[in-house]
Amino acid sequence: MTVGLPDDVTASVVGRRRELRLLLSALERGKAVLLIGLPGVSKTTMVRALAHHLGDEPDRFVDVTGDEQLTGHALVGTFDPPMVLKEGYRPEHFVPGPLARAMNAGGILYLEEMNRAPSGALNVLMTALSERYLEVPRLGRIEAREGFTVVGAANPLDDVGTTRLSRGLVDRFVTLELDYQAREDELAIVGRRCGDERAGFHAFAVDLGRESRVHPDLRHGASIRGAIDFIDLLTGWRHDELDLNTIRFLACSAYAGKLRVKPSAGKTAAEIVHELIDKLLRRDFNGNVETLFEHALRAPAGVPVEADEDTGGEAEPGPAELAGGDRPAPRPSSRDEIPGLARPGSGDEAGESRSVPMVGRDRPSNGGARIGDPPDPRDSHLRDPELVLKHARELVLRLREGVPAHAGSPGHAVLAQPWTADATGPLALEATVDAYLAGSDEIFIEHRSRHRRDYVILVDHSGSMVGRKLTLAATMAAALAQLSAAGRADYAVIAFDDELKEIKPLGVEADIEEVVDLVLRLPEGRATDIGQVLQAAAEASDRQPDATDVILISDCMPTKGVKTYAGLARLAARVPSLYVAFADERGAAIQVFGGSRQLDLYQWWAQQWVGADRLKEFADLDDVEGVVDLLSEGPNGGGAA
Repeated sequence: MTVGLPDDVTASVVGRRRELRLLLSALERGKAVLLIGLPGVSKTTMVRALAHHLGDEPDRFVDVTGDEQLTGHALVGTFDPPMVLKEGYRPEHFVPGPLARAMNAGGILYLEEMNRAPSGALNVLMTALSERYLEVPRLGRIEAREGFTVVGAANPLDDVGTTRLSRGLVDRFVTLELDYQAREDELAIVGRRCGDERAGFHAFAVDLGRESRVHPDLRHGASIRGAIDFIDLLTGWRHDELDLNTIRFLACSAYAGKLRVKPSAGKTAAEIVHELIDKLLRRDFNGNVETLFEHALRAPAGVPVEADEDTGGEAEPGPAELAGGDRPAPRPSSRDEIPGLARPGSGDEAGESRSVPMVGRDRPSNGGARIGDPPDPRDSHLRDPELVLKHARELVLRLREGVPAHAGSPGHAVLAQPWTADATGPLALEATVDAYLAGSDEIFIEHRSRHRRDYVILVDHSGSMVGRKLTLAATMAAALAQLSAAGRADYAVIAFDDELKEIKPLGVEADIEEVVDLVLRLPEGRATDIGQVLQAAAEASDRQPDATDVILISDCMPTKGVKTYAGLARLAARVPSLYVAFADERGAAIQVFGGSRQLDLYQWWAQQWVGADRLKEFADLDDVEGVVDLLSEGPNGGGAA
């Protein structure tokens, strides 16, 4: 028995001795714990092992996953509607939720992906943690039995569908941050999970994942699950069937979907997996995959090929040690638990694209999405701030005529100015003739004015607008910020649902990365008050009506305030230069009889407000360029020079 830890816990979890002692101490004293760590660092495994040690009574361990569907009622519980209609509100008709069950049993409520749950749902934890009771209307008070506590888990790299936990809630937790384990522990985890059949490849698989975590083109690398998956896939091939292409093929399937590539890398995840394989072969096997196979075959049954004498993972392995070595990695006896593995389906960040593009015709990859993982409509690869900024840098927004400015690039407005010795340009014939007819011998030349425009972006973040549609607003803000930095434009960003939130006002400098981050993290709003935001846009346009473009990014479906077509049309008419980026994931225009197109009702409304030449449909990130072109060309299609 390890000092301070029971044998059943140490037999179930590889390593993590200090972390387990802290967690056990907190749980025994009823303290709430927030575990912060990347996928595959044993968060769930540790909590399950300790909960099992503390007791196997029903509801001793109650787990729930935080997502946008989680509500306070779902956590606490509700009355059974049919029985209430039949017999009224009676205690026996109350169906307890996870929180109430854990409190009644003196158990652990485990909230996985805690930072994905709506703040309103998490607020019910406040009283339960501080006062250890809940007041349920028509039921009464639920008192927490001794032993009740809450353990939350969060992935620090998640930026999709997450919310910042309130300070008041976090203050009620002790925090435990978890990083990847030492190489020795990861070898033991793979051995426990995968058995002995491909033990000779365990070190190669573990090192491949560990090298991915320090690759300069990756935001984060693979967890221990990559090594486990790779070894499991290898068992489907005989030794005489293995070659370099097969190793690459299996490695892409096991690792590529777990990597997050930096947008600036210009590489695919599969290409980086190939790089890592080549690096390990050069470093440890003189670049020869056959040497790897020979060493793996010579490894004694149940003994992974050891790459270095110090199994703590600090030194890089060499080919001599990979030949077999004398020091097998520690092998805990129990195989009841799978260390480092959370429940199925939690291995990747929600919304992460799992497709792995083919590297080349002669280089195999895993060839597509992972079976069984439904696509997340929020698609985090569309909501990555770095990708938004990269995409915005590739857009070219050409300014139309604005207001005079002392800085910035010349615009397309052609003016006439008197010729001087240091002023050059083509002859302004019309102005020169007019001057001659007026009795002046002054010569005029043409020049293009320097000017700037104001842009006001109106971002609808009501319930129907969350997810990928916010990417348009963030990308537009990033594109306009580049003009703003050059003195050529100013921009404002106003978010709205049933209330207005000014993310970036006109005339105020702001860090574009912060603006993009704020837009992408806009929470799911409530109702949609288009009338209110059009009123705000009209006021913003009053300052420079001829040099202010307003971009409304919305599905134009009013659910609060002014909701009639006529009322909204009057408000839209007050905004001289209004454009609509109509967002509808289903596709705003639908096919009807004979293949003709019929507009969605609310798209038709918007088209009547602004005209067909100022409306652009938006369904995906690729459509942002069309919105930018619309702003550049103006309503009549006259492109700027």
